[in-house]
Amino acid sequence: MVELRRRIERYERKHQLPTEIETTLRRREAAVGKDVATFVQEVVSERLAEMASVGTGATSHVEFAAKVREIIHLHPVSNGSVDDSRESIYAGRGD
Repeated sequence: MVELRRRIERYERKHQLPTEIETTLRRREAAVGKDVATFVQEVVSERLAEMASVGTGATSHVEFAAKVREIIHLHPVSNGSVDDSRESIYAGRGD
């Protein structure tokens, strides 16, 4: 943990972040109550974990099915009462 902070500090000395990114980091630092190095470490760690699981296809069938169910639950349930008869589809088309 200390070593990572040192690396981040060295990176910051070598590479200046654009002002708007630095400002955003400082605001988030204040909002979450963590120093920039800790905040950046957490964000990078989360992103790397996401990339690892996506890139390797490591998602099991159970995990995939759970994600599909989550997506399904985001959509409203249809009561299935749709008039799909020929007459309703072509009504008003000059027949």
